[in-house]
Amino acid sequence: MFSAFFHSISAFCNAGFSIYKDNLLGFRDSPVILTTVMCLIVLGGLGHMVLSELLHHGKNRLSGSVPAGPRSLSTHTRVVLRMTLALIILGCLGLLILGLPSSESTWGMKLSSALFQSVSSRTAGFNTVDIGVMPLSSLLLLTLLMFIGGSPGSCAGGIKTTGLAITLAEFKARLKGEDQVVMLDRRVPKPILDRTMVLIRMSILWNLLGLLLLLYTETGRPGAGFHDVLFEQISAFGTVGLSTGLTDKLTVIGRLWITATMFVGRLGPLTLAIGVLPAIHSRVKYPEGRIMIGRTRENPLSSSSPGFRLYQVSMAPRRTPSGVIPGVVLLLRDITRLRRKARKI
Repeated sequence: MFSAFFHSISAFCNAGFSIYKDNLLGFRDSPVILTTVMCLIVLGGLGHMVLSELLHHGKNRLSGSVPAGPRSLSTHTRVVLRMTLALIILGCLGLLILGLPSSESTWGMKLSSALFQSVSSRTAGFNTVDIGVMPLSSLLLLTLLMFIGGSPGSCAGGIKTTGLAITLAEFKARLKGEDQVVMLDRRVPKPILDRTMVLIRMSILWNLLGLLLLLYTETGRPGAGFHDVLFEQISAFGTVGLSTGLTDKLTVIGRLWITATMFVGRLGPLTLAIGVLPAIHSRVKYPEGRIMIGRTRENPLSSSSPGFRLYQVSMAPRRTPSGVIPGVVLLLRDITRLRRKARKI
């Protein structure tokens, strides 16, 4: 009774704590227990706002006051539900393709373990397989899932499912040359888009810094390879709790950093930055500067560029009452004028 109560709360709150030494490895042949734990993990990872809206929507549907269909749900809820379902399916298929430990002999056990780890690796941290013996490709997939994490308003960490959805939508819009980012027939406001981009960049920078620090402090210890350190860092950032066996071998500095990373991953690097850094609003607006990034459609020295127009006007031939000035003299004069205008700018 106590075990069921403990693991139910641990699953719904995405804690991942287990009172068993081998976590949930002993229950990998129990589909009822695994299904119950997976449902609790998914519900806990959706966020309180989504759960509240789904509950309210279900009551209204039963009373007949709300028309049927997903359109009656908010954009946030629809994005969260679609991204959660997509990540679970893609994660399960990826683990089946990339491989699981050899102990999973039958296809039924492989499918069960792949589905459970796809659900658990983004939020909770329960495991029904030995993480330390998984193939490197599967560990990398779990690392990506842990970096994404759960949804806003839940107990999960990571960049959140909505952050990934906005990033993909923004990437698609920029490739197509569109001025606005659209998701599910709704335009994403610019402040939300800007905060999402800052969140993604700060998350990447924090994890890169942590990876460098852990590689420096944990080098030379047994079981502290690059993939182990990377997995440990992202697992802490996503507040997942999975490990390849490096946690109990960390140095004091490594443990302190992992603790700080879990704190940052739970609150969010953007939230901490807003709370710590002062808000400075500058009234000064600087002139634009054109910088080339790879091969772009617009050339900084094209005919539409101010610099090219200045050069074009300066190099245009002038006529005087006595005729056309020789080209060499005109060239020297225009070069002198161009230098003077450039100094004024």
